Amino acid sequence: MQKEIHKRCFVIGPMKDMKRLHTLANKIVKPILEPRGFKVITPEEGTIGTVMDQVLLNLEQADILVADITGNNPNVMYELGVYHSFGKPSIIVKEIKSGVEAEQTPFDIAAYRFIEINLTKVKAAIDILRPRFEDILNNIGQVDWFHNPVTRFYNSPIAEIPTAIGLSKNYIKNFLQMMLPHLFRKQEFAEGFELTVAVEGANKEFVPLDAEARKKLKFEVLVPKKMQMAHHDYIRNLKEWDRLGYKNAKVFRLSREFMMHIRFEDDGTPVLVDIPTVLATLNESIQHRRGLQQSQINNSKEWDILEAQELERFATKCEQFKKRLENEWPSIQGRVSVVWYWNHQNETSNS
Repeated sequence: MQKEIHKRCFVIGPMKDMKRLHTLANKIVKPILEPRGFKVITPEEGTIGTVMDQVLLNLEQADILVADITGNNPNVMYELGVYHSFGKPSIIVKEIKSGVEAEQTPFDIAAYRFIEINLTKVKAAIDILRPRFEDILNNIGQVDWFHNPVTRFYNSPIAEIPTAIGLSKNYIKNFLQMMLPHLFRKQEFAEGFELTVAVEGANKEFVPLDAEARKKLKFEVLVPKKMQMAHHDYIRNLKEWDRLGYKNAKVFRLSREFMMHIRFEDDGTPVLVDIPTVLATLNESIQHRRGLQQSQINNSKEWDILEAQELERFATKCEQFKKRLENEWPSIQGRVSVVWYWNHQNETSNS
């Protein structure tokens, strides 16, 4: 069976003059792209929700965007900004007519190439735009993303930049949600708890906590002061040099087992500890951008603030999840802590 590839070009411009927009889409863009298998669409096409709903969907689906910025229409600028966040290719056009003074193009757009055309001279416009389309078509399968003011600064489409909020959702769904509701819940028809917790002994074998210790078990999420402290290698190095008084532990579920850390309080209370290593991904992203943008931002404090904000957002989401759990499961109350600004040299809890 032959593969069917859906290729779309979305043409946007001031909608107060749809005849003019259709000229650009149907008489200039279509003759160039339709023979290459593209469907050319304009904002009023579609059947979902409001016009803005349809526009946003078309921006997401488009492989190429053609934006007519003539008149500096705010809707067009807004839509172009949304599209830039995807890192997909675009052609920005502006109509220039002889004898008519053109308005000044906003500086953030003017810094990037826009193409001057005259919509009343269709053949000339096609001849001007065709090489630009060919350049895009030759590169669209070869590069990960295209340059624009957004991708230049972040060196990536925004959609590909990990954020604390996004990472926290995955961390909560794939770890905390699978662990905490069951960790403190007793079995319905047998002695003991639903999940078994075992500690690594001197002979490297994992021995389950005894019944008394299991009843007192607590759980901590350590959100570090600096993101690099969440990296596997950093944590392993601390343990190898006896900088952490933690032992290895396992929490057993039928479907899988979780490797964790465990510490013991002065009265012998066991505390399962997790340092969200998923934050290392966020650290690498920020470090990458920090290195790239020294020419734009020479003050490292700005990046330190960004790092601190992201860690605080992550901790906040964990706190909110903890409170929801405590409302739903009384057995969890007082057993789970979220430690903010954790530092192995000075372990304190603000939970």
